[in-house]
This record gives sequence, C-alpha cells and structure tokens, in this order.
Amino acid sequence: MSVWRRTSGGVSSHEAGAGVVAATATLLASVIYWASLWAFIPAVEVPFSVELYMMGYTGFVFFALFVAPLVGFVVGTTVWRWKLSPASSPRHGAFAGFVTALGTVLAVPVLFGLLLAGRELMGVSPALFASPVDAFVITTQGGVVYWSLFTGVILVPLGALVGWAYQRRGQTGSR
Repeated sequence: MSVWRRTSGGVSSHEAGAGVVAATATLLASVIYWASLWAFIPAVEVPFSVELYMMGYTGFVFFALFVAPLVGFVVGTTVWRWKLSPASSPRHGAFAGFVTALGTVLAVPVLFGLLLAGRELMGVSPALFASPVDAFVITTQGGVVYWSLFTGVILVPLGALVGWAYQRRGQTGSR
C-alpha cells in the first residue's frame, strides 16, 4: 500500500509536494535575483523610454517574483506526475528537478511576453511597441537574457539538488 494518496483532482500528495518544493526553490531564486538587483545596480540609467523601462524591465522583475513560484509549482507537479513515481530513484528526482527548473526559467519570460503582447493587442495607451509580435519577441528575449540566465544559474542546480533530496525522501518514506 502506497503512502502517497491521490487528492480529489487526481494528483497525488507526492506530486503536489514536488510542485511545492519546486515553487519554493523558484521563489528563493527569484528573491536572490531581486535582491542582487538592489545590491549590485544601485543607480540604473533609464533607457530611451520611461514607460518601456517601467513596464518592460521593472515590471518583469516583479512579475517574475510573483509568477515564477506558480509556474514552478505547475511545472514541478506536471513533471513528477508525468515521469516519476514514489519508487523512482533519487537520480531520476535530480533529473526531474533539472527539467522543472529549466522549464520554469523558460516559461516565465514567455508568459510575460504574452502579457505585454496582449496589452499591445488591446491598444492600451501609451503603445510601447510597434506591434504585439514585437512586444512578445522583445520582452521574451529580454526576460531570457536578463532574468532566465542569472536565475537559471541558481535555480537549475538548486532544482536538481532539491529534486534529488525530495525523491530520496519520498523513496525512504514509502517503505
């Protein structure tokens, strides 16, 4: 008999727990990124457009701070549900943590790009980009370059480590 029970939505407590662990690791990496901005960049010159700076860069930092843990939860739960069982080895857990972290650092900029493309599509004034496609491409690329790379350096190894530890704990807890 398994220690892990299915909840009403069909997700086991082991899978949901993996999502919570992934969300926590993602929140930690996002907070480290946010804190490093204040520590290492005390005075940033505003680029060519104040609106673009506030919506594009500063907006993305706060968007990532709040949305990345939710994305980490969803991706972590999905990866654990799709690929792992409580009997899987800790090595599989490390790989799942790696995939979860990588999926999270790529999904967050795409979601922000979609958000700003939707803003442009609705015709909100002031228009920051020439078209919704430009809004999506530019903000997604900026998020990948300025957030995903730095956060990924922290989150991918952290995700692999906590995935290994979580799966190891789940393996010993089910015996």
